[in-house]
Amino acid sequence: MQMVIRIDMPPKGIESTEDGFSPTDDQMSEEAKARQEFLDFVGPKLAAFPRRPARRQGNVDRVELLGANVWSHLNHYLLLVSVDIGDPGIDWASLVPPGGEVTIIGSYAPLQHWPDDG
Repeated sequence: MQMVIRIDMPPKGIESTEDGFSPTDDQMSEEAKARQEFLDFVGPKLAAFPRRPARRQGNVDRVELLGANVWSHLNHYLLLVSVDIGDPGIDWASLVPPGGEVTIIGSYAPLQHWPDDG
């Protein structure tokens, strides 16, 4: 089962203007710094989930963090959490820095993938 979670951090710098098409070097540096601060905050917490002791259900197998790839949207993330069965019992909102918003999009099971494992 794959849990999909959206994380939105408050806009900073060019994220608040939506003008990310030709940022200056200073603006890019500011955005990269904000993203790194986010990663430094959430990284150790997310990395710990697959290492938790096994339980009857809700075991986290893998965590993948995706980030928006446009300068004016670097404050948006998707978290993909692979769980064996059931709810892992994690307070997702506690994982993000103050001001961050967490939305659980839902849980999904794989249907098919490409290329086939054939």
